[in-house]
Amino acid sequence: MVFIKTGESEKIESFINFAIRRVPAVTAVSCFANEEIDSNLYAGLIDASRELPLEDKMRIFSYASIAATGEIRDLLEKTSLRCVREMIIEGTVGDAFFNFSPDIKHERTEINLPLRINWGGTWTDTPPYCLENGGAVVNAAVKINGVYPVKVILERLREPKVILEYFDSSYRREYENIDDLSDFSDPLDLFLLLKSALAVCGLIPIPGLNPQPDVFKKLHGGIYLSAGVAGIPKGSGLGTSSILLTACIKGILDFLGLGIEDTDLYRRVLLAEQIMGTGGGWQDQAGGLSAGIKFSVSEPGYKQDLRCETLKVPELFLNQLHERFCLVYSGQRRIGRTILRQIMGGYIQSDPKFLNALNNIHSLAEIMKRSILSGNINCFINDLNRQTALTNILDTGYINDRINIIFDACKDMTDGKMICGAGGGGFIQIILKEEFAQKDLSSRLKKMFPNQNIDVWDCEFI
Repeated sequence: MVFIKTGESEKIESFINFAIRRVPAVTAVSCFANEEIDSNLYAGLIDASRELPLEDKMRIFSYASIAATGEIRDLLEKTSLRCVREMIIEGTVGDAFFNFSPDIKHERTEINLPLRINWGGTWTDTPPYCLENGGAVVNAAVKINGVYPVKVILERLREPKVILEYFDSSYRREYENIDDLSDFSDPLDLFLLLKSALAVCGLIPIPGLNPQPDVFKKLHGGIYLSAGVAGIPKGSGLGTSSILLTACIKGILDFLGLGIEDTDLYRRVLLAEQIMGTGGGWQDQAGGLSAGIKFSVSEPGYKQDLRCETLKVPELFLNQLHERFCLVYSGQRRIGRTILRQIMGGYIQSDPKFLNALNNIHSLAEIMKRSILSGNINCFINDLNRQTALTNILDTGYINDRINIIFDACKDMTDGKMICGAGGGGFIQIILKEEFAQKDLSSRLKKMFPNQNIDVWDCEFI
């Protein structure tokens, strides 16, 4: 039973109405007259919002978190994020999701995928923004050092066990029972990515959903799954984790003889991101699953039906891009999870700064598409710089001191600049002025940053 003090029911009702109307959170919490939200008020919010749609619940608990501290604040944030996860589950796990009888169809399956360079629309692909507004992204698939860096290998085992391995590190583990394999309780578990891939392919239970039959009984054998990203530093900003997850899911389904449409694959990756707790969007898998410079869009809805259009890019534009585009490693890594929660938290809490920036970024993707199709590289460069400026509004740490020093070192050579991924580290994109070449930038960086691993990398659009 929830015990609400006199007058607090009215405060809760007013607060919920503010949240549903998307009045900014800083205004909505004034309903509580500077009273800190405690466990009793939290229970009152749970009770009062019980019949509301998931998106309203998500917003209510996120709003309330700014008027709470300690364990209650953490609880409110986790409850809000759980609503996002439930939205994606509702849009992904339909009647046909597990409606198959998996069996190993091949002795060996191998998947190789490129990485992606993100350009326009970045962050509009991320839940819950894309669930409520749709998303629009322009990005490109690339090879690094002449190869597809993402690789997944599956092999049939005669013994009833699963071996998970990252070939780009020394991590390897054998599982001989379903309980250990389906344990997602440890957020620091090194094998969460591979486990999540197995879960969304129907081989092990998805946490919170109906349990699946024992994988070792229904496969009549075991699975060896080895995955990794060759030669790419951690925290690169090139979408490595999500594209590796994509390759794992595609590889597992191919291994089991289960072909699915790309749009279903995108949704499964989105769900796996929620199971892992990273909460990522769909642009990495859209960028890395196939070749080309692509414009990818989704409509609002829990079920994200992604449409990926490979752009017919004029040859002159491609030649100019090939000559002037440089991928530079900054020498430091940046992890996107905390940044994602900050940006999407600002969106959920209806902060005008975040709403305006995201709306402008959403529109920019279509503008950039037109610039590319028209072959106007100067307009494209302006669009790229605009995306950089808008992203810097969302995250003031996007361009940090290290990045600024690198940008300043080649300022006289640069027409366009952007950071890959969430920013603050990883790889940097620089589009040179016409009179400079990649070797000029490489020479400058080696001179300015000796022995710091800051240099131009071999990057090829495919």
